[in-house]
Amino acid sequence: MFTKTLTTLLLAGTMAGAAFASSDVKLSDDTTAQIRQILAEQGYEVGKIKIEDGLYEAYARKDGHKYEVFLDADLAVVRTENDD
Repeated sequence: MFTKTLTTLLLAGTMAGAAFASSDVKLSDDTTAQIRQILAEQGYEVGKIKIEDGLYEAYARKDGHKYEVFLDADLAVVRTENDD
C-alpha cells in the first residue's frame, strides 16, 4: 500500500512540475522576434521556433552547421545541440 501511494504521489508531482514548467514559456510573435534577435546577434540564422519540454527551441544555422538552440523563460540560452 505504501509503495502504491508513494508512486502515485511521485507521478502527481512530476506531472504538476511539467505543467508548471511548460506554462512559464509561451510562444508569441513578440517572443519569437526577441529570440530571433538574440540568436542573430550571436551569428545564427534562425528558422523554426517552438516550445519543447518547457523551453524555447530554435532551429538555427551558424558557420554552415545546423543547431538546436534551447532558451529558458528569460530567453537565456541553456543548451545548444549540433543537429548535423
